[in-house]
Amino acid sequence: MAWINIRQSGILADRYFDILLGDAKTTALLLLQAPVIAALIVLVWRNVEQATNTLYFVLILTAVWFGCTNASREIVKEQAIFFRERMVGVEIPAYVFSKVRILAMLDFVQCLALLVIVHYFIHLLGNKLLLFVTLYGCAMAGTSLGLLISALMNSQDKAVGMVPLVIIPQILLSEFALPKELHEGLTQYLERLMFVGWGYDNFKQLVSAQPDFLLVTRNVLVLGIFGIIFFSLTILVLKRKKPL
Repeated sequence: MAWINIRQSGILADRYFDILLGDAKTTALLLLQAPVIAALIVLVWRNVEQATNTLYFVLILTAVWFGCTNASREIVKEQAIFFRERMVGVEIPAYVFSKVRILAMLDFVQCLALLVIVHYFIHLLGNKLLLFVTLYGCAMAGTSLGLLISALMNSQDKAVGMVPLVIIPQILLSEFALPKELHEGLTQYLERLMFVGWGYDNFKQLVSAQPDFLLVTRNVLVLGIFGIIFFSLTILVLKRKKPL
């Protein structure tokens, strides 16, 4: 973190937070996503006595969706401001980290609401704190991926349109869609690049009778590594990006 100007990032984060508060309708819509989706999950699983692997996969995928959609427009929508401020000394790592700081709070609220509501109506097995950490790790990896998408695209519509294109492979190349033993060749390697799969593996480990906490720790660290990679790639893309 030494290479990030924390003071500058703090100033930018304060401004970003004020902008979100000023856009009350959009912020409220983002916050309502979690209870609405949680209610739909409860509606579908209301007659099931306990959670299933399908439910765990849906929770993981939902957390990634939260993070990715929250972040997908946050750079591209203010690219003109970004280029202008870059010329007067705003550092790119500080700028990107300011987005992460605020989006991390939004992810936290969404993941907590999702887990609490679903668990209230459908008994979730496993350590609830570690389940939340897994959900939050997936949301933060999704946030970093969303910021990367936002940095790559040159319009908000294109950025939003890219989100399903990066989410769908997370489903198709997962153990949920196709058992691991059937993954061969290229798909075997691509499957390990889908961070939804790591989160899903962690949920299954946590709800098992005897969780292997070394594997749990490994999976959480892998989610963090995905987030760091996407964060770093976002910075590299912005350093190379030129004004339109």
